[in-house]
Amino acid sequence: METGVLICLLILAAGLPFAKITFSREVGIVLGCVFWGLRLILAKKWDLVRTPLDLPLALLFAAGVLSLFFAVDWRYSLHELRGEMLKGIIVFYLAVNNIRTETRGRSLLAALLLTVVVMDVYGLIHFLVADGSFFTPVIRETSLHKGSQEFTTYLVQTAPFILAGILTVKQKLGRRLLAALLVLHLVAAYITFSRIAIVVLIFEAALLWIMWGKPWKLMMVALAALLLTVSILMPRPILLVGANSQNDTRIGRVGVAGLKDSRLMLWERALGHLSRHPVAGTGYGRRSFVMKYPELMAKNSNLWHTHNVFLNVAVEMGIQGLLIFLFLIWRITRGLWPDSGLGEGWLKGGLVQSFGVAAVVMTAGYMLRNMTDDIFNNDSALLFWLLVGCAFSLKIFKKEKNATPPGPAKA
Repeated sequence: METGVLICLLILAAGLPFAKITFSREVGIVLGCVFWGLRLILAKKWDLVRTPLDLPLALLFAAGVLSLFFAVDWRYSLHELRGEMLKGIIVFYLAVNNIRTETRGRSLLAALLLTVVVMDVYGLIHFLVADGSFFTPVIRETSLHKGSQEFTTYLVQTAPFILAGILTVKQKLGRRLLAALLVLHLVAAYITFSRIAIVVLIFEAALLWIMWGKPWKLMMVALAALLLTVSILMPRPILLVGANSQNDTRIGRVGVAGLKDSRLMLWERALGHLSRHPVAGTGYGRRSFVMKYPELMAKNSNLWHTHNVFLNVAVEMGIQGLLIFLFLIWRITRGLWPDSGLGEGWLKGGLVQSFGVAAVVMTAGYMLRNMTDDIFNNDSALLFWLLVGCAFSLKIFKKEKNATPPGPAKA
């Protein structure tokens, strides 16, 4: 049964980004839970793992249930609560209870990286075949994902594991292959023409550099220079509103007016809502915001949520929901922080420590990515919970193994 659960987790790790085979996530989750349940029954032992996320996840789900009482459309919010939040929680516990060993962790990481290769290579080939331009954002690559925003999020989520691998893999060939994959990863990110994705990738590299214990002042100067270069030189598709932009909202003029009439307008509306209704949310689910304020959709079809994950959480579930969400992120960071602290110590901790560090960096990058959008849903959120669950499972069971006293010596 353990092999069956592992296969289901590998299906999730490999299949989540593919837009055309969404049934793979359902197969992985449903069959994974079936195999997990059968393992518990056959073992006659209810060995569920306690994690630092138990309390914040329970509180977050309770906040989601509470939001139903204030929801604009409680049926929609209930559907999203079951299909988004609950499914992510199930994936987390499925991973944290069943990865357990470094061998299984390596198998999941291998499945993840092989899929990254497929996504990056296909994306670049598709971009070139479609006559995409490296200088004009006429085509924004999506690879095999369902959209460019989701593809950039996938790149942001997987990059820390490539970077951590380059630092920890001992074989020279392995490091070279990972370095080549990183270059391909950066090219794939560029051809999405998403400035926030490039900024987040740079941020993740800088954060990993700091956690490596290297001089941070030099990195901050280099980071500032890179961000300035990206801001000035990179082609700029942007979300615009206006009479002639309904079908072409991603490409057009650039400037303060475009930002003011899109994200800033949404953020001001969200903050205004919170000032009037700090506790009573609009109900769980991103579309509850536009259900409350339908006039936004009349201006532009892209303005259907706040384009900021923290504002979305606050608007949907109230300030209490936002505080719980921040508590959850803090628990993830604290729980996966390397035991050796900053410096090279975690590099010697094997897969357990490096996977945990990569998950911390991924969490920070994922949240930063969602400061200008909200891709904390669907396959992106499921991948997040899968990787976080795997990281906690490796760390928890490693500690249990080290704490178990050795058996009596054989005569």
